[in-house]
Amino acid sequence: MSHAFLQLATVLSCCLALCWGFNVPQARVQVNSPQGFEVSIPDVPGISLFAFHGKVNEEMDDLSDQTWAADILSARNGRWTYRNRNTKLNPGDVLYYWTTARYNGIDYHNYNQRFQVGRSGERTSHRIDLKGKGGESQSVVVNGNPTINIHVE
Repeated sequence: MSHAFLQLATVLSCCLALCWGFNVPQARVQVNSPQGFEVSIPDVPGISLFAFHGKVNEEMDDLSDQTWAADILSARNGRWTYRNRNTKLNPGDVLYYWTTARYNGIDYHNYNQRFQVGRSGERTSHRIDLKGKGGESQSVVVNGNPTINIHVE
């Protein structure tokens, strides 16, 4: 193959990547009790960084206008997660945010996102701690309705 052909092929593949791009997965927001919240996306092969930028009850005017800005460098338990353990979100609060995922070395963004805390302040997930047969602690996380059935034998 000629050198010119290889250059043309490289340019075309870059153009195709830019045209089809990558869609940052929709973030999941979880309000914790008594305070704190988490914003996460699922781990997708090719992601090497997740960034969260956010503000409560005030829209962001530009990309530098935020209360929190964090880069997450690794996924845990199948998710890239920003954790804030200090902020209490109250019913009616609105979290304005944007996220970035670095996919195959290129940053992709999901701008102008918002999440409103439920009227009753309910959490988006509930946690139940159990003891395993060996005495070790095990957690069960329930998303949505906190009703579950546990059968003990």
